Amino acid sequence: MADTYDQTYIAILGAALAQANLNALVLAENGTNQLGRPHPHHPGYRIWNGNLVRIGHHGKDAFVLEADAILPAHMFVDLAHHRHAHLNQAGEWARCSADTDGAVPITIAITQVRDQDDPGD
Repeated sequence: MADTYDQTYIAILGAALAQANLNALVLAENGTNQLGRPHPHHPGYRIWNGNLVRIGHHGKDAFVLEADAILPAHMFVDLAHHRHAHLNQAGEWARCSADTDGAVPITIAITQVRDQDDPGD
């Protein structure tokens, strides 16, 4: 006979998973093993693997404009992506799928270096 679960049990499991992911989100910004490092002049922005990121999924168009304003004049934001990251077994942050335990949503700015002849719009 197959095990059956009532809706209360399923709701409890769902709440536990949501809380675990919320805990991972908080730890990504405030824990001892933070995701990247805070941007020195722009709270809420982080630098991870050389990329400008914000924890959470943010509107891509607005994020591109905001991130572009933060970058030095010789760089620009080409586009933004929604991704997920988690702490792997080695204790390092790594990209993962959205359904991975402890997955933290992030928005990443994909940057480019301006052509030397481009004065920057």
